[in-house]
Amino acid sequence: MRADRSSNTRGRMMSCDRSAAILSRMLTHTWDILCDSAVFVLVGFFIAGVLDIVMSGGWVTRFLSGAKARSVVLATLIGVPLPLCSCSVLPTAITLRKQGASRGATLSFLISTPETSVTSVFLTYALLGPVMAIVRPIAACITAIAAGLAENAVSRRFGAAPEADATPADSTTEAAAPAGESDCCCSCSGETSPDEQKPARSRFGKAMRFAFVDLFDDIIGWVLLGVVVAAALQTWLPPEVLTRFLGGSLQSMLIMVLIGIPLYVCAEASTPIAAVLIMQGLNPGAALVLLLVGPATNIGSLGVLHRHLGRRTVGIYLATIIVVALAVGCALNAALAGADFRLADHVMHEPLAPQWLKTGGAVVMLLLAAVSLWRRTMPRVVGWFGEKQPA
Repeated sequence: MRADRSSNTRGRMMSCDRSAAILSRMLTHTWDILCDSAVFVLVGFFIAGVLDIVMSGGWVTRFLSGAKARSVVLATLIGVPLPLCSCSVLPTAITLRKQGASRGATLSFLISTPETSVTSVFLTYALLGPVMAIVRPIAACITAIAAGLAENAVSRRFGAAPEADATPADSTTEAAAPAGESDCCCSCSGETSPDEQKPARSRFGKAMRFAFVDLFDDIIGWVLLGVVVAAALQTWLPPEVLTRFLGGSLQSMLIMVLIGIPLYVCAEASTPIAAVLIMQGLNPGAALVLLLVGPATNIGSLGVLHRHLGRRTVGIYLATIIVVALAVGCALNAALAGADFRLADHVMHEPLAPQWLKTGGAVVMLLLAAVSLWRRTMPRVVGWFGEKQPA
């Protein structure tokens, strides 16, 4: 009996030691990924704040009207740097549509915005290297432009009402609108928005508040979740599993499509996950497919899109994302194989930022995340304690 109890005790101690070792390994992986990415994420937030100043005028909406290729290309280029996920981009896109943006331009904006952003490009460079940092936004642009042009072509083919081209000086439209009710979201030609009338220092402060308060609160939870999931995959997923069960290049891409369509993951959160999957043996093309399909689609956004733009547009939206993602993924694999270049050797090996800067960036981002959590939870806690209890 005594020997059995001693054996059981040793077994429990060994199990605890193994669990502690695994937990320690996961925490180490989490910290390493956070250090590699934090500085670049913070730089991305800063640039997003600057873009909020630059892109705050009504010219954005005015140039997206009309069913021409120009509006589709402009909508794509406007959407690429914006750090909005597939759910938060929906109200923005619907607002643009109501303010006169064409269906093709709206669809291009809906694809290019969540597939990439200024923060995700910097994060992609940090974790996946310059090749993926260049290929990812280019693939997003190709997908968005193809979808927008396809939507405009199908609309013309099936007799949809043509959408007139609007110009900044469209006096007829302005005359028809009641006083004080303009189609421009901020300012029209010859007018200055309230933000533009403010001093530069005030506008810069507003931009930084947008970047490191409003936008930071929306995104940071997903970024940290992506880091933790990536660390868990690196800890528990053996490299041979991916090569054994995902099969060849095209098969693994199709599996990433099936995983990515219903999945809700923003461009920032998907990046560390893709980096770890490449390290564990996933081919770069399949990882790129996940980076394109995952942020652009999820079940909730498809339902809203169906309600506001119709079944045909949803079909064009999904078909274009899937076809272009698979084509670009295959092209990337072929290019890397032809160049005798292994992307896995360059994952999480960013050489420009010194280690002290990466560590400082990780500490700053964790502090900002703690402040964000406090800012979002304290009003609820105070409100809960402040409620009057029934007599």
